[in-house]
Amino acid sequence: MSVEANKQMVKSTWEAFVKGDIKSAFANMSDEVSWLIPGNLNNLSGLRKGKAAILEFARNAAKTFPNGLQTPINRTYGDGDTVILELTNRGKLANGRDYENEYCFVFELEGGKIRRVREYVDTQKAKELMS
Repeated sequence: MSVEANKQMVKSTWEAFVKGDIKSAFANMSDEVSWLIPGNLNNLSGLRKGKAAILEFARNAAKTFPNGLQTPINRTYGDGDTVILELTNRGKLANGRDYENEYCFVFELEGGKIRRVREYVDTQKAKELMS
């Protein structure tokens, strides 16, 4: 696929994922997909391997943000089989606090599907808002 096609596929996958349309999002992900959030925040950081682990993570996120998230994509970059999204996540937390944090996602594609996701976020800010 072209870089532009990769960028469009990643953007549409992200939009489906955030809306809870897991079936559409997973259609664009490899069965061996992995998702890494560096850091040491108990419920957030770590490596998730496979769609089942990512689905469990999404279910926990849905509990954390019961009214969903607004996730405007600020910038999209592409180079070969790598796509980077810069975005802002905003929403009301289950604890009643307003959440806003900047994110950078790196998506690596193999065979036209998302194979690896690395999510970079201020985990300290997330921890403070979620506690």
